[in-house]
Amino acid sequence: MTLLLITTLLFSGLCSLSSCVPRQFHVVKGEKNWTEAQRYCREEFTDLATIDNMREMEILNSTMREAGAAHAWIGLKHGSRPKWQWSLADKNFYRKNEEKFRKWVSGQPQGPDKNCAVMKGNGTWYSRSCDETKHFICYDGEKPSYSLTLEYRQLNYAINHDTCITTGRNSTHPYVLVTAINKNWADAQRYCREKHTDLASVRNEAENEKIMKVLGSDSEAWIGLFRDAWEWSDGSTSSFRHWGTGEPNYGPSGAFCTRITSSGQWNDVVCEHGSNLICYEEKLVLVLVRENKTWKEAQQYCREHHVDLVSVTSERIQRWVRERAKGASSTHVWMGLQHSCYMGFWFWDNAETVCYSNWAPGGETEPDCTDGLEHQSARVGAVKSGGDGEGEWVMLPETEELNFICTTEAQ
Repeated sequence: MTLLLITTLLFSGLCSLSSCVPRQFHVVKGEKNWTEAQRYCREEFTDLATIDNMREMEILNSTMREAGAAHAWIGLKHGSRPKWQWSLADKNFYRKNEEKFRKWVSGQPQGPDKNCAVMKGNGTWYSRSCDETKHFICYDGEKPSYSLTLEYRQLNYAINHDTCITTGRNSTHPYVLVTAINKNWADAQRYCREKHTDLASVRNEAENEKIMKVLGSDSEAWIGLFRDAWEWSDGSTSSFRHWGTGEPNYGPSGAFCTRITSSGQWNDVVCEHGSNLICYEEKLVLVLVRENKTWKEAQQYCREHHVDLVSVTSERIQRWVRERAKGASSTHVWMGLQHSCYMGFWFWDNAETVCYSNWAPGGETEPDCTDGLEHQSARVGAVKSGGDGEGEWVMLPETEELNFICTTEAQ
């Protein structure tokens, strides 16, 4: 059993948001304003397109070229609450709370016209106008490798260090200081994405010290932290942006909606203008089963009638699970999360390690593994279906009988 589990985990590979939940883009030709486009996508598909990374940008660009569309709406619209976020948007790149790590000097950040961050040679951060030109620091992550040797090494690291199997975290020299040219923040971002991976994210104190050493006596350099108020139609918190040069410029009439051009660049446009649109459709469908079963019975039911118990591998799936769970007749619903006492970590029913999580306060307690390995999966994960902490995860005995959520493929 243990050998089978390890082998399955090894071959499950690295899991990015786009690969865990297949997303299909649809270009719809016709003159619709942004609100009409949003309504159409929600009725016919899932929503207006959300883009999480450069890989999805490439897929979307290819889809537009095939459709012969010069421009089209996507789901990004200007909101009212600016927030600081990282250029590198992959949620699996960050452990819990690492996206929130900050090293501002006293009195920083300033605003509202200083919306990009620099690091000084002493490791402190300052906000600057994004139009200023400076040196910059790129992050150069390792390319994903599917060799058994690499993944076994990553799995061992995950087990021993309570982390996710995430590409690039253990790279020896992941930071590149570019001093030969000065660029504004947007151009620096574009350069880093073309030559490396992205502008550098700083996830913790140790990384801040590493980047500080790379920076040396250089006065200051751009990092990947920026502030904006743009929001996605589907509620995603993705910080991925791919603005064209000089964008967004908001225009004289208030351009607060986003359109993508055939070149792949984004520009802000007045929301009332007519345009083609790009919808996305998730191939993953969630089914709430309002029958009370033990965890193993629920797992068997899902595998016989659908695909499997749901694996909540992203914030987006978490939102869907929370909504589905509201219709449950039990206080909690089963998901496909279980704990291995032998290896000492939680994993999903589809053999993926847990990168994204939404534990209730105190919910992620270490299961009691003192009663023998035959009980190694006796503690499993469930989602609160209502009340305080709705949607949060808790650990429960697998013998409890609850409603459950299955995944099934869209037809």
